[in-house]
Amino acid sequence: MKLLTTAKLNWFDDGCCDVKYLDIWNSAPRSYQPGQPIDHSWQMDSYELPLGVDEDGRLFKKASDKLMRYQFYPHDVMSHVSDFGLWNRWVQAGDRIVQRIHLFSLFGKPILDAVTMTEVTQVILEPRRYGFTYVTVDTHVEQGEWSACLEWRKDNALILTVKATSRPRPEEPTRNYSFMRRLQQAAHQRGLEYFKQILLA
Repeated sequence: MKLLTTAKLNWFDDGCCDVKYLDIWNSAPRSYQPGQPIDHSWQMDSYELPLGVDEDGRLFKKASDKLMRYQFYPHDVMSHVSDFGLWNRWVQAGDRIVQRIHLFSLFGKPILDAVTMTEVTQVILEPRRYGFTYVTVDTHVEQGEWSACLEWRKDNALILTVKATSRPRPEEPTRNYSFMRRLQQAAHQRGLEYFKQILLA
């Protein structure tokens, strides 16, 4: 089967069958290699979100479980299916994630979605730090990596750091760049807000 060279666009689809892409796109190669050289054409985003003071580690434990299950983006921004989700476990290196990014919605219902894929390349499992990184594969509309790390610092401050390096794929028409960037930045902000909301609920 010929692999897509960019994201799959879906109209009026609820994503109920997205799990099939874990098999269909299983052999899609990465479109970004961790540590590869980057230049001015790449976007660099970095966020640090204070989540509160954790005296006994309970908040850290709760936040770690949510992050390591990729409970980050609200459902009206993006939904996903994954290898780790199918097995009801935390992320592991090599896992793949099918992302359904909502481009346009009406009355809360998705109208047009982009279906993409990423691969987890690194997982952090330390006594006071948890996190992971994923990179894009050839079925993604962009190239780059996204990482999130939760740190329970010595002063008991609980901090989530999110970093992203990205650019549109060369095949993507330049007329779409501004829209993609606005969507990306809004998704980052919504994700940070949503993570804190579900953590403190």
